[in-house]
Amino acid sequence: MTNSIEGYAQEGDKSSSSGRLTKASIAFVLGLLGVSYLFNAMDRQVFPALLGGVRATYGLTLAQAGFVSTVFTINVAIFGALSGWFLARFTRKSILVGGLVGYSLFTMVTPLAQGFTSLALYRSLTGVGEALQIATIYACMGCYFGKNRGSAMGVMQAFFGLGALAGPVVGTRLSQLLGSWQAPLYLFGIAGLVIAAAVALFVPAGFSEAKEGEERGERASSAPSEMPALLNRNVCFGAMSFALVGLSFFSYTALYATFLHEHLSFSAVAAGSALGMYGVGAIGAVVGGWAGDRLGKAGMFVCLVILAVAGFFMFNGAERPLIHGALSFLFGLMVSGYFYARFVAIIQRSAHPNQIGYAVAAAMAGFYLSGPFAGYLFGKLVEMWGWSTAADVVVVAPPVVAIVLMSFFDFGRLRNA
Repeated sequence: MTNSIEGYAQEGDKSSSSGRLTKASIAFVLGLLGVSYLFNAMDRQVFPALLGGVRATYGLTLAQAGFVSTVFTINVAIFGALSGWFLARFTRKSILVGGLVGYSLFTMVTPLAQGFTSLALYRSLTGVGEALQIATIYACMGCYFGKNRGSAMGVMQAFFGLGALAGPVVGTRLSQLLGSWQAPLYLFGIAGLVIAAAVALFVPAGFSEAKEGEERGERASSAPSEMPALLNRNVCFGAMSFALVGLSFFSYTALYATFLHEHLSFSAVAAGSALGMYGVGAIGAVVGGWAGDRLGKAGMFVCLVILAVAGFFMFNGAERPLIHGALSFLFGLMVSGYFYARFVAIIQRSAHPNQIGYAVAAAMAGFYLSGPFAGYLFGKLVEMWGWSTAADVVVVAPPVVAIVLMSFFDFGRLRNA
């Protein structure tokens, strides 16, 4: 994977006069964007880990707690779908900086909520900034790195993994140290504003505004001569399958720490640490993005099976912290270490290069579509049927259904770049 990214970097050294960046510049920009994505992950993953304190402060039911954990995805889904419109009208850099500032500010405002309604509102508004940031980062990766986009996206997902690990672990410890669940949100929000300023100052337009194929001098024949319909069969089945993976993911993130703390009697720190192991698995995206480009159809089906099996054992029988840490790691390896970059890449490659922004929007809308109701649904089903059955419905079953849908996906019609 590293070689593929460096290959473009070396090509940039040879063609710096055409606007390509040097290898050192590419590494710096990837690192900076990766850190911005890291804080995105820290923000979204710390809240479920602090949910015990949040529930005590506002007197939330389990269903309400699940809802506020994932309510941000309402706006991630909406603005993810609209991101193609933004990308067609504004510079990627301005959208990226605006997204960072937006979700950082609303993270800082969240502790000021006066009740369930304002808490849900503030958490939902963080999703606006997150959607625009994520869509812009992946549009940049797809346009700049072309056929090696999977490897570059894998690097971004690895940073997400670091944030998903650090958010619950650092957040719960800060909460204990400072005696407040609100303090980590203030600190994470300030950090996000600092990284937004750094992106505004140091990400060059040669990277953020690159157009697929132009700067690399690729032949026009590398893309289909006829522009396929954006909502073609592959895009539709890919987005629907990605949505099912999202349902499993958001159900897990919403209440997994609560399940460990309240049902299995883990301490708040132990439950947060188990949830944080998801992030260790997500770091595997460094290899997962590269592997996704090479494993093809078989890799997709095998990993969907693994995801379903890991989800089953997390909520059915496993009781020791070490086992839960391992299962959470495996879940993260599948979702963020493999599927996120893989689905975004194949959906991009199912559309014409001129439609990259809209293809990213379709992918994001698919993944985040289930988020607004996943946590609430999981909580309600737990109240009705108990943890095991509820988890089988919203965590285990979705990737099984995705296997069926992906059997209709035509991998032979993917663009080479």
